[in-house]
Amino acid sequence: MSRRTSTIVLGLLAAALVGVALMAIPGSPLHQKPTLGLDLQGGLEVTLQAVPPPNRSLTSDDLNRSLDIMRNRVDKLGVSEPVITKQGKDQIVIELPGVKDPEAAAKIIGTTAQLELFDLETSLVGPSISVQGEPVETASLYTLLARVQSQVRGRASDAWYIVNPKARHVVSGPFGTKAEALAKVGGKLPAGRDLFAVPHGMVVVTCGAGAVVCPGAGGNGVPSTQTWYYLFKYQPPDVPQMTGEDLKLSGTRADFDTSNGQPIVTMEFTGKGAKNFERITRDEWIRGKLRQQPQHFAIVLDREIKTFPQIDFTDSSLSSGIGGGRAQIQGLDSIREAKDIALVLQTGALPVKFVTLDRTDISATLGKDSLREAWRAAIGGLILVAIFLLIFYRFLGLVAVAGLAIYAAFLYATILLFNVTLTLPGFAGLVLTFGVAADANIVIFERIKEEVRAGRSVRAAIAQGYQKGFHTIVDANVVTAITAMVLFVVATASVRGFALMLLIGTALSMLTAVLATRAILSVLGGFGWFDNPRFMGATGQGIPRWLRIDFMGKRRIWFAISGAVVAISIVAIGVKGLNLGIDFKGGTQISFRTPEPTSLEQVRREAASIGQAGAVIQGRGSSTDGKYKNFQIRTESLTNAEQNTLQQDLSNAVQATSFGAKNVSESFGRQIAKNALLAIVVSLLLIVGYISLRFQWKYSVGVLVALAHDVVITVGVYALTGREVSTATVAAVLTVLGYSIYDTIIVFDRVRENVPLMRRASFRVIGNVSMWEVLPRSLATTFITLLPVGALYVFGGDTLKDFAFALLVGIGSGAYSSIFLAAPLLAALKEREPEFQRRRDDLGALAGVSSVGGALAEEAEEVAAADGKPEDAAEAPRPAPVATPPVPSSSKRERRRQRRASRPHGRAR
Repeated sequence: MSRRTSTIVLGLLAAALVGVALMAIPGSPLHQKPTLGLDLQGGLEVTLQAVPPPNRSLTSDDLNRSLDIMRNRVDKLGVSEPVITKQGKDQIVIELPGVKDPEAAAKIIGTTAQLELFDLETSLVGPSISVQGEPVETASLYTLLARVQSQVRGRASDAWYIVNPKARHVVSGPFGTKAEALAKVGGKLPAGRDLFAVPHGMVVVTCGAGAVVCPGAGGNGVPSTQTWYYLFKYQPPDVPQMTGEDLKLSGTRADFDTSNGQPIVTMEFTGKGAKNFERITRDEWIRGKLRQQPQHFAIVLDREIKTFPQIDFTDSSLSSGIGGGRAQIQGLDSIREAKDIALVLQTGALPVKFVTLDRTDISATLGKDSLREAWRAAIGGLILVAIFLLIFYRFLGLVAVAGLAIYAAFLYATILLFNVTLTLPGFAGLVLTFGVAADANIVIFERIKEEVRAGRSVRAAIAQGYQKGFHTIVDANVVTAITAMVLFVVATASVRGFALMLLIGTALSMLTAVLATRAILSVLGGFGWFDNPRFMGATGQGIPRWLRIDFMGKRRIWFAISGAVVAISIVAIGVKGLNLGIDFKGGTQISFRTPEPTSLEQVRREAASIGQAGAVIQGRGSSTDGKYKNFQIRTESLTNAEQNTLQQDLSNAVQATSFGAKNVSESFGRQIAKNALLAIVVSLLLIVGYISLRFQWKYSVGVLVALAHDVVITVGVYALTGREVSTATVAAVLTVLGYSIYDTIIVFDRVRENVPLMRRASFRVIGNVSMWEVLPRSLATTFITLLPVGALYVFGGDTLKDFAFALLVGIGSGAYSSIFLAAPLLAALKEREPEFQRRRDDLGALAGVSSVGGALAEEAEEVAAADGKPEDAAEAPRPAPVATPPVPSSSKRERRRQRRASRPHGRAR
């Protein structure tokens, strides 16, 4: 890059930075605020899974129609910037940031409005119908099921429950099959538990707070102050007599009765639905006339009775049924009730049923706290990286810090311009990319220093350093991008923010390292004061002797150490197992804070008093005399009502605030686990494929073994420490796959470059020299990546700490495997090739040839001279000699000058 071009580039960068400043400064015409995710501003996220009827399969049209219905329903809630997307083949993810009433929003969203209309008196079955034909309510689901278990024996059922006979309580359910119910308890019912099932051809329907009154009490109705249970026939298409498909969505709305001003809901039916409704209401009028008591038409939404209007048998105008394709729901308590029913009916005639797989509630207070912790971690990581660069690279470090500042500004602008939603995992990705950007500068700066030591001018060294270091950066960053893309494709919505930020940061880091810092150095290279090796930190004679370990020759020692650590990890995984979090096991997890430090025993007592004695309760963060302010409760899956009740009780008992709640179904947990394994396998295959393409298949063997080594050790540490494994852990492990190979690629790239230069050297010599030359930069890139991760661990909240812990373990393991496993394994494979078996196995093979680093030429000539043989003579393999005594630097420089004079074309590059 010429000085003129560099000046133009710097001018453009300065103009771009002014634009970024205008976007960031409040009050400017271009000012924008970043979009914050649910976990940073509070809100609700729900993952729904489509379950088609037993008699047909799910189609794309079903899901698309359901997506439109869900979008209409959310739009009517008045939430700003909701996000509603398809996930996979049968799921819909709904994100409602900043929603002020998550409980009400979840209720509307969770009501998937599978509308069923029953002829109440003919559809009820014993014990929910009396001999007089009147509805009978049951206050306990256990009691209702216990009365019909004699009808289950030997017959199929699609609704199973785990019950506690002694407490006469339903523990969990319903489950679709008996096997699924047993799987919930490990395949075998524990003591004190039993299985109940709903008889074939029947369903359990409830009635409670969603209705004004419920069926029962001899036809008079019972208050809806508690949940009542009923058994209905379920024999489609005969029962239920009608479904949501018989409704016209456009004709259903909340209104007022013009005759009395009372709220009503109007319904309009399709042609087929109108005929069915007229026939059913005619039969009900006749039956009511004969029995001299009203008959009812129950409107059931997702197996919950919303209302059951009666057919007035004293009104002779109804003797032929309600025709005309229209009907009204009257007797509603308020216009709000009418609007709620109309809202569900308008947008709710879904072609399939939806079940809630995952629900996450984040309070606004908790979101603000998480945002503050995330910013603190980001700023801390940036400062630590800048300090490291300034200390170890002096003036080059100052240039790198300037490039890092440009990178940070451009990253912020990218987030604003593309409206990237910042989430807590996204912040983790953002902090991690600071290390990525610094890594690229370190690789290039170390290469520049090598070129200066080899005798080039500073300006020429800069040009060569960027030209040759660029390939290493590309290879390393492509691998990181591969893992980020795989993670983005298969991860859940909450982790995709991390993958997206990592992908964006990786691309921008290459731009700033190759363009911004090069332009700065090219402009400075034109000044005379800058053409000074000492100013570049390129003094000294290269490789210190303490680094010259025979890494390749002692590989059996390294392999034994790695094998022992891997064996310990596997034993720990097999014996102790993993502490799988709610993301994998399913259940409900609630986090909260207390204003004053509270003991775990007190929280356990309060939880037991509200029916959660079996809950797992943990204190989080720092403790004071065994007391905590942050707590986490994990229980079996709770319904929305149970979850809301638990939060309210905790608020009253221990003044709990800043609630965060996550409810994950067991099936969703299995899906996450399956996707995690798939992501790891696909990432490994893609990485191995890329290495084989860019290098050679034998290089990919070392990479594959090293990656497997790092993953097993990371997982093993989790097993040993008992730390909880979550989706963030999976994201961290996948990131480890990309980062642990970063150092490996640096070593392999140098090996690949040295092979054609060292034509007489064995692969053991090539591998050792290459390792010696790049080891300082390899350690530097590892350390500078660990700095921002350490900032995440120290300054971040619980989620960021868990994520950072996996990265610290994985990246540390990756540094070891790159040096002591991948490269020695490659040497073991390459040494078997006939070409390398004939080569000389000591430093004398380098006589007359400078390595890429240009630091071992003199010593190689001394070894060759002491041996007394021509430079090009083939040598039998023999042990590498001990290091020779130091030679005065003046004589070294003189011999180097004479050697270059005798080779007018210079050394091969």
